[in-house]
Amino acid sequence: MPEAQQVKVPDYDASQRQTVFHTSPAFERFYGGAAGGGKTAAIVAEAVTISLEEPGHQSYLFRRTYRTTKNTLQREVRKQCAEYIKSGELVWSENDKAFRFSNGSMIYMCYYDNEGDFDNYQGVEIHTLGIDELTQLYESWYDNLVGRVRSDNPNYTLGVIAAANPGGVGHGWVKTRFIDGHVPETVIEDVRPYTHKDGHTEYIKTTRMFIPATLEDHPSEAFRQSYLRSLLTMSDPKKREAYLYGNWDLFAGQAFSEWRPHLHVVEPFAIPAHWPKWFAYDYGRGTFAGGVWLARDPQTNRVYVYREYYRTGAGPKVQAREIKQFESQSEQIVVRLADPSIWKHIADAETGATIAKRFEEEGLYFQPANNDRLQGVTAVHEALEIAKDGLPGLQVFKNCVHFIRTVPSLVVDDKRPEDVDTTGEDHLYDAVRYGLVNERKPVEQDEQPADSPFSDGGYYG
Repeated sequence: MPEAQQVKVPDYDASQRQTVFHTSPAFERFYGGAAGGGKTAAIVAEAVTISLEEPGHQSYLFRRTYRTTKNTLQREVRKQCAEYIKSGELVWSENDKAFRFSNGSMIYMCYYDNEGDFDNYQGVEIHTLGIDELTQLYESWYDNLVGRVRSDNPNYTLGVIAAANPGGVGHGWVKTRFIDGHVPETVIEDVRPYTHKDGHTEYIKTTRMFIPATLEDHPSEAFRQSYLRSLLTMSDPKKREAYLYGNWDLFAGQAFSEWRPHLHVVEPFAIPAHWPKWFAYDYGRGTFAGGVWLARDPQTNRVYVYREYYRTGAGPKVQAREIKQFESQSEQIVVRLADPSIWKHIADAETGATIAKRFEEEGLYFQPANNDRLQGVTAVHEALEIAKDGLPGLQVFKNCVHFIRTVPSLVVDDKRPEDVDTTGEDHLYDAVRYGLVNERKPVEQDEQPADSPFSDGGYYG
């Protein structure tokens, strides 16, 4: 890729951060963080430059919907390339939804709003994949698109250019892939094996880089001042911080903004034998199944998530055996809770056996959890709050990596702001809300075993 000052875009002057983005050698480049850092402009300038330098190059630029693609990416191409459009070197093809260069290069305007949209791109050959607002996509969608980046022409530049602010349904996986544990503006290398048919194993290096940017990195002083005034006007301090500074631990739309890793995540320790322990579970087969083991300190009433189960692609019998393998023989689990739907959904069409029945056949017995979503989200909020001793009411063992990755990254539902967006990776969240709601709900004495944590006067905790 040429130096930034050689970018062949008439109406574009790269900032220092954009220069790092344009000159990075990484296959995957992720730019942004805060609002106003010039993310869309950088993606478009990169795609236009490569298109001009490499005849026949094919760039596919994505946003979540075609409307947003048209209003941002397409508009930015027209803005940056007004001279090329005027001269006829660049023309818009309505049939292809693409800009066509006189040298045969194409920049396609694309969208990915649901699983079926991938059918539009399954057979295409992408040379440059650009995604604006990457955190609006699920990781599986991203994987689908990256798998289309290929060419038999060794002269083409192949790669992924992406950008986003914190927040959105993809916040968690983007943060994990590009930010957590990595030094910004440093190439991250992964070496992965590929075994050929003859048994020979080849090791392939993949690279990626995160280039952080804030409003101060935007090249236009007028834009910086006008946008800064607008951002500082926002009433929500958490949104202001996320947009102004690109804080990936505190982001706009975060469902559980109480989350603080240094307080909520703890080193594992041996759970005392007298502490009540229980298991809460959210079944899934095509999607993930999530389960959490919880324990309560009787002295402080603090609840600990001390183990997790996270699995996809297995039926109830396999899951039951795996769950039992996690537990020691001496471990006393006084109650197991699950979504009531497992007593309704059929696991075997021939016998009519339910999912719950399949678990029972393996010696794993559940009780129906309270599945009220608003009670659940309230219980989780209350558990995450800081108690009088300065620590939260819920703490999570450090080895529960999927819980720590997914729950803090959940976003609120646009249509029901009091609830969590169920299209996110909410399986372990569902499990913990079952466990917390039922921890405090009144239960009839004869509904529970004698040693149930729910049998001490009707309330647990």
